[in-house]
Amino acid sequence: MAITGITNDPQDFRTVYNPIEYVATSNKTAEARFKYIVEVYDGATKIGTLKVPADPNGYGRADVQGIMESYLTKDLGDITASISAFDDCTNSYKEFTIKFLEEYEIAGVLTVSSVYFTKTLITYNGCLPNYRDTITFSAYQVADKFEDYTVNAATRKFLTNIPKGVRPPDPNTQSVELTDKGFTYFLTGTGGDIDQYKVFAYNSSNVLITTAVVTSVVAVNKMAVIPSSPDSLNSLDASVVSISQPIIPTNCDHYYIELYKSASAASEKIHFDVTSECRYEVRRLEFLNSLGGFDTFNFTKVSRKSEAIERKFYKQNPDDMTAAGVIDYSLTDKVKTQYYTKSSPKIKLNSDNISVDIYNWLVELIESPEIYMWENGERIAVQNIQGNWEQKRADTDSVFNLEIEVELGIDNYRQRG
Repeated sequence: MAITGITNDPQDFRTVYNPIEYVATSNKTAEARFKYIVEVYDGATKIGTLKVPADPNGYGRADVQGIMESYLTKDLGDITASISAFDDCTNSYKEFTIKFLEEYEIAGVLTVSSVYFTKTLITYNGCLPNYRDTITFSAYQVADKFEDYTVNAATRKFLTNIPKGVRPPDPNTQSVELTDKGFTYFLTGTGGDIDQYKVFAYNSSNVLITTAVVTSVVAVNKMAVIPSSPDSLNSLDASVVSISQPIIPTNCDHYYIELYKSASAASEKIHFDVTSECRYEVRRLEFLNSLGGFDTFNFTKVSRKSEAIERKFYKQNPDDMTAAGVIDYSLTDKVKTQYYTKSSPKIKLNSDNISVDIYNWLVELIESPEIYMWENGERIAVQNIQGNWEQKRADTDSVFNLEIEVELGIDNYRQRG
């Protein structure tokens, strides 16, 4: 007799930065020095062990999230000149094996059992909030909500909470410029189940002007990323696109993207509004969202640069005595010498007027742990972001824009002795 069951078994596609808890039962909990043992494996390699005492009801509760999270990082979309149709997000998901054992004392000897249960679990780089109007951790973990993101049907969701307008003039349609790069992430279920996506581009009269089928030439497994903004789509290699480039022509007013399994639609539609370049320099931010993908947003109003300066000094006695022993006081004498100077670039950004839903969605930018600003075709890491965010209501608030200040992850040093 031994472990009798697993009463709490997390579903596949678990967000790795939320609790990943198993609960086991055993009929040996009355034995001396009893503990449940939970081992976590990466393939055949054991990477962690938890020893859990039984609670007053005999259950063993173990959260393996802390062991797993260090094995996942991120996957950023390729911003090179010629890019692939699909990229497998190999750093953003991982399959682990969990084994359940127990130990207890027999005749004064601590005995470790053999493995009673083995479970597999796929985790991905998400961190769902506990309280929000979008999908929460408590809602996701109930009733296999992960299937909303893996099912091969028109209801399949992308890994983003951005409001999904239908097309202009819907204010919730994502605004992009022809020169913008950007990407969209999704889960792929059993692996390799999505083999193409289609891009439908329309002019300002809502007439379909191009239909492009983009075919995968690489295997995608569990989680993938596809180009979705105009410049990224127009940079796709010709071998994976059914039409001649550009996919998004200069007279395109709006377009949408949809995943396909062979000839069948296998996802929701995600719409984009192509806007003209504005009078100010556009600052495009890319940020890790709560579902493990990266979203982008343009700040199109005036931006202002500044520098935060940090200085350090040491104190010294002034050299103000003459050879004759007379003190010659002077305003040029220094009693402090600067030996350390660090400047940190900051930029204050302002959005255009945006819808209440877009504004409320941008809380994911404000709280994101990983943010980049795109400039001259490169990503610049953002070290810190400051801004005042307060939920808006369409029935009481009218015009919305977001003002933030970002501190870049770059420091400039000047040292003096």
